[in-house]
Amino acid sequence: METPVKYVVLDGRRIAYREAGSGPTLLFLHGLGGHSASWQPQFDAFSKSHRVVAWDMPGFGDSDLLATSPAATADFSERARLFMDALDIEQAVGVATSYGTVILANLVQSNPGRIGAMVFACGVTGLAHLDPQERARLRSVRRAELESMGQRKFAEMRNSTYVAKGMPEALVRRVIALAGSAQPEGYLAAYGALTESDIFPSLAKIDLPALVIAGANDPIAPARDCERVARALRHAEYHCVANSGHYINLEQADIFNRLVGEFFSRVEKSSAKSLR
Repeated sequence: METPVKYVVLDGRRIAYREAGSGPTLLFLHGLGGHSASWQPQFDAFSKSHRVVAWDMPGFGDSDLLATSPAATADFSERARLFMDALDIEQAVGVATSYGTVILANLVQSNPGRIGAMVFACGVTGLAHLDPQERARLRSVRRAELESMGQRKFAEMRNSTYVAKGMPEALVRRVIALAGSAQPEGYLAAYGALTESDIFPSLAKIDLPALVIAGANDPIAPARDCERVARALRHAEYHCVANSGHYINLEQADIFNRLVGEFFSRVEKSSAKSLR
């Protein structure tokens, strides 16, 4: 059964989210190809022992667009902080995928103490290293694609290729439905922010336990890029999962949940020891 949607209003703009369970809080941040329902296997696995919270990023799912245009990663991470405040989340373990990892890194850097540990799954790193003209060209091309095809057709063309070969057709359809549900202007705002982002300056300032997970067949966040992220963090462990593309928490949910659950257990044991 899918976890039901709830709503909170921040400065007159609605954020949709899903929440289940009680205990230490796990905050899940999706990327451009999904929304809060992307994490349903993790709700099923962790809500028995944790408070599991996943938002619809502004402009995705049932959440309103950001007020800021053009948007920056810092705008998304600030909304995430306000979202945490509204839900009385003093501290959480952050779990993010794709562009959500860039938002999470910015959130950690900008708000010390709010995130106690991090999981980066199939994380992209940003496109700010490209020439400004090339970044502008990419944004123009992406807008033209969405305007000509619409969000659903765009997801069928692109997101269906992000999963590993041989995945069940039902999973591919699920990925297309999740990616195709984004609001076009919300998607373009987040994509524009991604083109101007670079995760590595944030990583250099982070001193938290971290788990970095890559999909061996991920064409969007290749394993070599995930390894670079792990090396840039001071306290990171790294795993590359075979037969998985960009939707690792759906494609290989059991393996993903085991790795993440073991990480949670180590972090919580370490925190308990430090309080003695």
